[in-house]
Amino acid sequence: MKEDKKGGRARKVLRAGKVWQVLTALICFCVLSLGCMGCAAGRQPAETGEGGNGWESSESADGWESARMQEPYDNGGRQAFPLERVETTILEEEISAYPLAAESQDVGSIEKQQQQLKKEFIFEELKAAFTDLEAVEVYTTANVKVREAPSTEADMVQLAEKGSVFLKNGEGGGWSRVVTQEGIYYIKSEYLREKKKAGEGSHVVAIDAGHQSRANTEKEPIGPGAKETKMKVTGGTRGTTTGLYEYELTLAVSEKLRTELENRGYEVYMVRETHDVDISNSERAKMAYDSGAEIFVRIHANGSENSKANGAMTICPTQKNPYVSDLYADSQRLSSMVLDGLTASTGCKRERVWETDTMSGINWSELPVTIVEMGYMTNPEEDKKMAQEEYQRLIASGIADGIDAYFAE
Repeated sequence: MKEDKKGGRARKVLRAGKVWQVLTALICFCVLSLGCMGCAAGRQPAETGEGGNGWESSESADGWESARMQEPYDNGGRQAFPLERVETTILEEEISAYPLAAESQDVGSIEKQQQQLKKEFIFEELKAAFTDLEAVEVYTTANVKVREAPSTEADMVQLAEKGSVFLKNGEGGGWSRVVTQEGIYYIKSEYLREKKKAGEGSHVVAIDAGHQSRANTEKEPIGPGAKETKMKVTGGTRGTTTGLYEYELTLAVSEKLRTELENRGYEVYMVRETHDVDISNSERAKMAYDSGAEIFVRIHANGSENSKANGAMTICPTQKNPYVSDLYADSQRLSSMVLDGLTASTGCKRERVWETDTMSGINWSELPVTIVEMGYMTNPEEDKKMAQEEYQRLIASGIADGIDAYFAE
């Protein structure tokens, strides 16, 4: 019985040992399975970002990162995971392209910087070659670009309008160096003209901006001692397209003409400088004479029932004018030269020099006189042109050219 008891205990121990062996085997199997799953997960491609290689990395004991990539062959010698291998190759090619693109951008940036430095060096050489001059006032004869250096490749600082005044103190290579409050800049010399100061020997011009904001319907004789009468002054016509009033247009052009003439060294007298006046035609002629002017230029615009009528004309007395026949020759010459200058400057149609004795503003004049009809405000295209600042400057410049020609003879 004792042996049986001992044998029973032995069998129990044996069975317990087997259980522990089984449990141990199961634990080892689980551990190995989990380890293999982890390795497989480590071999899966990860999501890529900017410049990524498509594989997760682990950090080794020495601090360097190494890619945990799938071995290309399994234990049987067969190729494993061919798609993963191809993807890896593509990603590596993409990665190698990034440094090249960056390098290419760096090279382009360096080339641009070198070109800019070379350009700046050339600009400095051009500036150094300038001849210093005694400072003189100049004005622009057209809308012109003002640049940082004497080259058409230099940056433009501003677009100066025709008639803009600058102080010039140097020139070279067809360029002029000008000084402004903002700094030193450069303008093509061909677009600059020296501003002459009015003084002894300067010619004096009286300018009358035709009409006014309110008409004066009272009557006055059309000439000294005349029985025939006309309204003292009318409000003028109006642009059929722009709605601009003639009295507004005539003052705008007259102001530009004054600036142009003053830049050329003339003394200028303005009969009116605002719209809110009441000055008759005979009074305007007297004001011009009393100013000491040598010629009287009256600025007007035309109108017609025919909307196709276009072009510029000037008006002067006839040779047999009963009031100012002695002024005929000079007035006709002045009218012709002003019309030539205006049409050449603007490119508009040249109508004619109209000789007539019906204009009280002419008949009362004691100076060589011309009425300038700049264009037709009843013609849509001409009306729009005359409302533009640049076209007005062309008109003023052309009239000034005609005045220059008149005094040059």
